[in-house]
Order: sequence, then structure tokens, then C-alpha cells
Amino acid sequence: MSKSDEPAQGEVITSIIRYSLCSSTLLLANKLAMGYLPYPGLVSVLQLTFATIFILVSKFMGWIVCDDLEEKKIKPYLVYVMAFVFAIFTNFQALQKSNIETVIVFRACAPLATTVIEYNFMGREWPSSKSLLSLFAVAFGAVMYCLSDSQLALEGYSAYYWVSLYYVLIIFEMTYGKQLTKSVKMDSPWGSTLYCNLFAILPMAILGWGLGDINTANAGDLLFLNFQGCSLLLFSCLAGVGIGYSGWHCRSITSATTYTLVGVVNKFLTILLTVLLSDKHASNLGLFAVCTCLAAGSFYKQAPLRSEKTVTNLHEVSIQK
Repeated sequence: MSKSDEPAQGEVITSIIRYSLCSSTLLLANKLAMGYLPYPGLVSVLQLTFATIFILVSKFMGWIVCDDLEEKKIKPYLVYVMAFVFAIFTNFQALQKSNIETVIVFRACAPLATTVIEYNFMGREWPSSKSLLSLFAVAFGAVMYCLSDSQLALEGYSAYYWVSLYYVLIIFEMTYGKQLTKSVKMDSPWGSTLYCNLFAILPMAILGWGLGDINTANAGDLLFLNFQGCSLLLFSCLAGVGIGYSGWHCRSITSATTYTLVGVVNKFLTILLTVLLSDKHASNLGLFAVCTCLAAGSFYKQAPLRSEKTVTNLHEVSIQK
């Protein structure tokens, strides 16, 4: 793959903005919906099911272009789906054994790891010095934020185990997901969105049942939702469709590191908005740390692809060694 295969910068920026808006919308929608139905596992299954039906109906009606289900495409996506579901499970476990600040710090360090993987295995050059400094600044800002208002809580071996496993799964999900967009030819991002939502329903339902979010009593609460609760749940489902499409489109035209960094910056933007728009207060140092992460993320520039010749030469050198 050559550098000329890279998409235009304007398309990349537009895609990132669209994905960020959908991500923020889904977060707000989930928060509102779970005020009426406080079961994350159940809400997730409903969103996945709604997105699957929405895409299949839209495809049948001719409103969208979406790939058919093909065995050669299903197998690679099943690997991604399992990593996605296990990442959610380990996130729950990490939060039980530590706290949200600890998870934020590990998540903010993920772009540094994806940069190394992209250089060694995915044909990317090293980011510029300014971009590398940007990634380190985001990680440093995350640590500063978490230490300013709370404490990193890692008590015992199990805490390290779960948060470390979550970190590994997130990195695998981000890099493998990017590789999917290159190795599995899809006619549009709707194909990837369909595959992921459809095949995540069953494992997510099993996870929700195991965590106690899906049972007879909880399902009964769904049946007795009032009009406002149903409307908010529907809104969250529509937002889920939006983030599915925008996320896969963004991933397909950006590097794994860029996509991972956008996710981290979105979280800190949400933290900032929550502090400014609610009665939750943060220290001056905490606000400065959040702003540092946002500012540092804006200075990152995606590393270009290496030319085919450069990649071949590096491969030959590694074989000779």
C-alpha cells in the first residue's frame, strides 16, 4: 500500500467529527435511557437487535448499500465480536476491582501501544516527534486528572489482572478492527455495522444474563416503560445505529492509533461537558488536566503509510536477521 492510498485530510476530519458527535449522542442517550431501564446489558442487547433489524429492513427497501452475509467474511468478524464483548466484560471486572480513574489511565495509554503495533505490523511510519509528544501528553494528562480528584485504586493481584487484560483486549480490538477494514472487502460501512451488531447479540445476551442485567424481572420492567422511557430507549437505539456506521467509516479511513486516540479524547470531552453542565465539581488541577488531554490530542497528526518498497526492505532485513 502506498501513501497515495491515504484519504483526503478533509474526509478524515469530517469522519472524525461525525463519529465524535455520534459517540457523545450515544453516551447522553444511554444515560437518559438507563434512568428508566437501569440494566446496561439489557439495553445493549436491545440496541444491537434494533440496529440489526434497522439495517436489514433498510437494505431490503433499497435505502442503503449493505453486504450480504458471506461465510468468508463472517469468520474474521466473529473474532472481532468476541474481542469486543470480552473487552466489555473485563471493563466491568476492572471497575469492580479498581475504579473508573484507573481504567481511564489505562485507556489513555492505548494509543501509545497501537503506534508500536502499526509500525511493526501494519505498514505505518513512526509518528512525528510532535505527534509522539501529543500521545505522551494525553497519557500524562489522564494520570494528572485521576490523581487530582481521586486516587488510582489497584488493590491486589486481581485488580492488576483485570485492568491489564482490558488494556490488551482494547489494543487488539482497535488494531484488529482496522485490519478487518483492509483485509475484508466491504461495499460500505453498513456491512461491517451489520456483521458486528448481528453476531454480538448472542454473546452480549449471555454476558448480560451472567451479570444479572437480563432476567425475568428486568425484562418485566421493559414491558412497563412509560412513553417517555420508550422514547428515550428508541433514541438510544437510533444513536447506536449512528455510532456503528460512523465508527466503522472513521476506522476505515484513519489509522488504528488515530481511531483509538479519538475515542480517548471523546471521553475527556464528555468529562469536561459533564463538569460544566452539571453540579459535579472538579478541582482546578483536574480541569487543567482534562484541557491538557483535549489540547494534546488536537496536535496529533496521523503517521503516513510506508511505501511498498520500504516495507519489503524491512521484511527482508528481518528475515536475514
